[in-house]
Amino acid sequence: MTTEINNCRRILSIQSHVVRGYVGNKSATFPLQVLGYEVDAINSVQFSNHTQYPHIGGQILKCGELKELVNGLRNNGLLCKYSHLLTGYIGDPSFLQETAAVVKELKALNPQLVYVCDPVMGDHGRFVSCQLIH
Repeated sequence: MTTEINNCRRILSIQSHVVRGYVGNKSATFPLQVLGYEVDAINSVQFSNHTQYPHIGGQILKCGELKELVNGLRNNGLLCKYSHLLTGYIGDPSFLQETAAVVKELKALNPQLVYVCDPVMGDHGRFVSCQLIH
């Protein structure tokens, strides 16, 4: 299995998704694929558009939904397949805490895992809830 991890270029990307525009998983997936990576995307939110518009529609995933997705990957023996982890915009504090648990688990499964965190903090809480900043 170690050889498989070392030869694999597979990214788990946990970030936002928007219907209109290009941010988060929508903007990251294709360029990473062009560079030869396989990308498995978990959307932390699904919004109509990015948060700088005056109106936003959509859903914010919670801890339980992330756990459900990760459990599916775990139960199929897929968590050990990742060489990289990318995290970005997260809209819920419980989802953020569970993301930290995913980071720890993936690093335990593959100590050579490359973890890239885009904090997407915004200006004065404009992009994310103040609860996530603390």
